[in-house]
Amino acid sequence: MKKFLKQGALGLLVFIAVNAAIAAFYEYPVYKSVKNKTNRNYLKWNDIHQNKNTYDLIVIGTSRSYAAYNPILIDSLLNLESYNLGTSSQDIAETYYSLEEMFEYQNPKYIVLDLFFPAGDNAHEFYQIFSNSSFFNSTRRRFNLISDGYGSSGFLNYSIPIIKFKNYIKQDLAGLFSENKTLREEHTWKKGHLHDTLTVTKEKIAQFEPISNFENTDFDKERFNLYFNKINKLIESRNAKLICVRAPYPPSRLAINNNNDEGEYFKTYMDSTSIPFFDFNDFKSQNYIYKDQDFTDYHHTNYRGAKKATLQLIEALKQTGLQSKPNL
Repeated sequence: MKKFLKQGALGLLVFIAVNAAIAAFYEYPVYKSVKNKTNRNYLKWNDIHQNKNTYDLIVIGTSRSYAAYNPILIDSLLNLESYNLGTSSQDIAETYYSLEEMFEYQNPKYIVLDLFFPAGDNAHEFYQIFSNSSFFNSTRRRFNLISDGYGSSGFLNYSIPIIKFKNYIKQDLAGLFSENKTLREEHTWKKGHLHDTLTVTKEKIAQFEPISNFENTDFDKERFNLYFNKINKLIESRNAKLICVRAPYPPSRLAINNNNDEGEYFKTYMDSTSIPFFDFNDFKSQNYIYKDQDFTDYHHTNYRGAKKATLQLIEALKQTGLQSKPNL
């Protein structure tokens, strides 16, 4: 019995030591980036918290949104103050709590929500979720995100680093055997928007796979409906207008799809709620023709694609009745 207890205690100590080492390895760069004021999530929330009641329009969603919509261009053409609050792998529950946090400090009249099947599935990127929410000023809201948004799975990932960082550990282990070990630096951010100058290569284009659909994602209709309704009610309670959009995909990737589950589902859903929805893969497509060279990879726009997507968004906003602010 004593031998068993000693082995158990040793195993527990090893488990704790391994998790402590993993946490230190992956959390230190975050700590350093916050200290140096280069962490993009820190900078975004600092702008929201410090510039109280500044922004008329907030864009929110996954990295597809922060790559596609440029607030600088929106502001210049609509005479608004806008901000892009999109974050990497943002989940629909995370979006809801992010909007709660934002509304404590801002009073926007328009919320632009970029829709994406993986944001409503059950495969959560907890490291990114917790990285974003760690900059909420409200401790209670962070707790609610973990407990109500993800339950026991949320607490497990929050408290055990080896689980929270499992995807990054896998990537790093795979990278040991990869010929291309160069890490990209993303440093040109403009009001929450990533101004990316990278262009996808022909080799990557040849590897494109079908866009998100019901076969290659585990999109959860019930979960999406639950949090979308919460988002809509929150926005209505703040007398703001919700506008939903879908960022563009590279044409070569669209061409290999035999269905448009994602676009058709969101269009049908929004029609049933009377919420404006614009799919930038076909909205005024005769005026905004995308090329593969407008993208950095299989679904993120670069600066060329972002200009087109932002101009589409501006036209969509005008179509919903948005009025530019008068010059004083």
